[in-house]
Amino acid sequence: MADKNFENLIHLNSPLIPNSNPFSQEESPITFALLNMLSSLAENHPDTFLILSSSGKVIIQNKETFPILGEEINEIQDFESIAKKSYRTIHTAFSHAVSGNTQRYEIEVTNYKYGTLHVLFTFIPLIYEEKVEAVYLVMSDMTEQVKLKDTLLSSQKHLNNAQQIAEIGSFEYWIAEDRLKCSKHFFQLFGLPQTPSIKMEEPFKLVHPDDYRLIYDQVQKAIRGKDYTTEFRIYHGLTGNLRYIKVKAVVLWKNGKPYKLNGVIKDETAEKLLESELKDTIARYAFIFDNLTAGIWMRDAETGKMIFASKGMEDILKIPLETLYTDKDIWRNMVHPCHHHEIGPYLEKSAKGESAKFTYRLIDGAGDVKWLFEQTIPTTNEKGDATILFGFVTDITHEKFLEEKINHLARYDALTNLPNQHSIYEVMESLCNRKHPFALLYLDIDRLNIINDSLGYHIGDEALKTLANRFSKLMPPNSYFGRLNSNDFIVLLWKIQDKEEVYSLAEMLITVSRKPLTIQEFEMHLSTSIGISFYGIDGTDKQTLLENAHSALYHAKRQGKANYQVYSYTDSIHSYKKYNLDQDMRKAINNEEFEIFYQPQVEPISGAIYGAEALLRWNHPEWGYVSPGEFIPLAEENHLINAITDWVIEKVCAQLKNWKEKGIGLKPIAINISPTRFMKKGLAEYVKTLLSQYDISATFIELEITESTLLQNEKNVLSSLQQLRDLGIKIAIDDFGTGYSSLMSIRTFKPDIIKIDQIFTRHITSEGSVDKGIILSIIHLAKELGMTVVAEGVEEYEQLQFLLHNGCHYIQGYLFSKPLQKKDFYQILKTGSLSPSSACKLTIIDQERRAFIRFQLPTYVQADMTLIEMQNEKVEVGTNKILIENISFGGMKIISSMNLAIQPQMKYQFCFILLNKKFILNGVLKWQNEVKGSLFTYGVAFLLEEEDETSLASTIHLLNKLNESSKQIPDTDFICTNPVEYFSIYK
Repeated sequence: MADKNFENLIHLNSPLIPNSNPFSQEESPITFALLNMLSSLAENHPDTFLILSSSGKVIIQNKETFPILGEEINEIQDFESIAKKSYRTIHTAFSHAVSGNTQRYEIEVTNYKYGTLHVLFTFIPLIYEEKVEAVYLVMSDMTEQVKLKDTLLSSQKHLNNAQQIAEIGSFEYWIAEDRLKCSKHFFQLFGLPQTPSIKMEEPFKLVHPDDYRLIYDQVQKAIRGKDYTTEFRIYHGLTGNLRYIKVKAVVLWKNGKPYKLNGVIKDETAEKLLESELKDTIARYAFIFDNLTAGIWMRDAETGKMIFASKGMEDILKIPLETLYTDKDIWRNMVHPCHHHEIGPYLEKSAKGESAKFTYRLIDGAGDVKWLFEQTIPTTNEKGDATILFGFVTDITHEKFLEEKINHLARYDALTNLPNQHSIYEVMESLCNRKHPFALLYLDIDRLNIINDSLGYHIGDEALKTLANRFSKLMPPNSYFGRLNSNDFIVLLWKIQDKEEVYSLAEMLITVSRKPLTIQEFEMHLSTSIGISFYGIDGTDKQTLLENAHSALYHAKRQGKANYQVYSYTDSIHSYKKYNLDQDMRKAINNEEFEIFYQPQVEPISGAIYGAEALLRWNHPEWGYVSPGEFIPLAEENHLINAITDWVIEKVCAQLKNWKEKGIGLKPIAINISPTRFMKKGLAEYVKTLLSQYDISATFIELEITESTLLQNEKNVLSSLQQLRDLGIKIAIDDFGTGYSSLMSIRTFKPDIIKIDQIFTRHITSEGSVDKGIILSIIHLAKELGMTVVAEGVEEYEQLQFLLHNGCHYIQGYLFSKPLQKKDFYQILKTGSLSPSSACKLTIIDQERRAFIRFQLPTYVQADMTLIEMQNEKVEVGTNKILIENISFGGMKIISSMNLAIQPQMKYQFCFILLNKKFILNGVLKWQNEVKGSLFTYGVAFLLEEEDETSLASTIHLLNKLNESSKQIPDTDFICTNPVEYFSIYK
């Protein structure tokens, strides 16, 4: 009913809805007047408005609503389409207006033409007779104002950010009101809480006391109308840190009087601190420059005029500093003449803007020559040209002296003043690169370590210097002599006519080294061993030549020292064989060419097998079986001995497992351990792993070590031995009695087994031999200490009887058995015992092997033997001595110290004299027998030419005639010494 009444009311004379006047003026003059005013309001209102009934229907509107709303609005619900997010707010505001409360909200509406608009909705209730009959809704477009507001806010934000980045704050001060309005960063700079405004006294509270009066007077003058710019310090309100502030203020006037100050402040703390630090740094640098021993200078790059020179320049040049400023050329004129040609390039480089360095000599103001090091660093312009030259110069005279001294020490030995290893290697490299043939002599002073240990290193050093001086005097012009290390020296000899020149020098060096030395009243006797290698023959590079010369030196040491040996494999069959073995040893391991032989150890009374010693043999494809005495030293030299030792241990363990699986009772196997194997870690762990892998008890493994092993590194060896003992393995000392401290080794290492070396057993039966007493002592000592004794090298029945009678525990030697292959030793294990044999003689009587009757010589004839062909290829090597026992038309029987293969592909040449006739005959070896004393007998089959056949036949015929008539054989190279003694000379 209210809506209807209101509708009737608003239709009276409405300018918006024509022809709708239900009342006359006479009936309601006041109402008619109000309606006219309402009509006038609707017509002249600048904003869009709607009048909605209390139910939400649009009753009237003053103009088209389209420009703002973009579509027709008939009721309150239509607003949802243009203000989805804010419709609830609109609806709520309308409801509150219906309840009699005016509401105002800024709401975003979506206009399809103008996009998003910001509209201010004002809901006003229209009350008639104390009831809300309608709601008056005014809609004002605020889009431009909102955008302007956002822009202002954004500008304000950017201003604050800019001020913060620039460390600048702004302020406005209304003088009459004492009101200070500040930017955000102003408050941050002062450390004050941000408020809309503050009084001037607030920032003044933070001003440094020493600056308070200054800034106060400035502000007072500004209040009276004077602009100002000043700097002062404050204590930050939050941190208390001292800060430097710069302020600039402008006075604004109104009505002829100052009414406001506008100003900015800037935090200059960083700049002030940097400035202060820079001043301090400059002062420090100035102090440093003037107190440096070096000189610091600056000069104009174009004019060369000196801009700055430190006091150090005065000390270096020995001239007053003023002279450097007044005479720009004086320094250059002091440079030594020999460096004048270097000055120009140095200055040109600096002028181009490049850093330059110059080391030169200079004659200073006092006339002294000194070395200087100078460095110039230019400052350049945009074109890259130098404008200012900054330089540094220092006196390096002392350093140059030290450099020369260091260079000398780097190239020369400090003790002997001879060229050192570095210099020797340089010369060798040069000779090798030029492919210049030369000889290398590797010298080692024998027994010098004994002097060092007994008399001290100072005596040993003096002895070394004396010998070095003696050697130097023997050096020819075409030589280079230096100290390699410790007691080793190197001689390089080039432009040699023949090898005899090298051998002659080696003999002179050995001779002069044997002359007695007297050092501090101590007379001593030394000697020198020498190894020799030749470039082109024994190698073409430094390392190979050194290694081969050292190998030859090692051989010389083994030959008894104080001699020289040549590495060259062409000097003899022995050296050629050694060379072949050395070359083939690495592939021998991979090709499984090594083989283990077993030499039984027996109980002397019953002959029962106690155990065996594992002896390594090398079944070389060309040289046949090679004994350890030949290849073990090579393995030690080329560092393969550890790999070979480990191989033997594993093979023995594997063989024991094989015999165990066949049901044969196992016996202990003794294995020789190389001294160097103790230097490598993990021996005990390796053995333990193998015992576990092959399921073998440690009681069946004995490890033999030599006394020299014990002496090499007692601490390491003792530790390893204890670890092996903890596993249950027995330790034997091999070759007992041949070392320097046998009793000490027993006391320290407490071995389980002592093996008497064959050097003692060999001479037991000799008349008046001291070896009997030595052996008796060893056996008695071992029994007292609870040790087992094994005698090696027993080859004669008389030796067995002596050892048996005196209680030797076990016997090892050819009398019972030679070393056997594993299949033969397996049969012995099955049998369980051996009987002594009488077959060990120096000369083994062989059945007649020749089709021709042989002539038995009354004594041995010495001859030379050389290898001429191998595997159908010609070879050229030196000769070895042999002895001829008998000869026939078809061949001969010889004795040699060499273990040679019976290979038809190896052809030899033999040279000997019979009845003053020299024979040079070719042949091949057909058989071999080994006899005691490490000698071998061979049967030789001749390969004769027709001429040789005739000559040999006639000579043998003459020998038979002389023998039948019991006449002495003349003009023949007989020897009367025992073969063992003979070959010991030519070993």
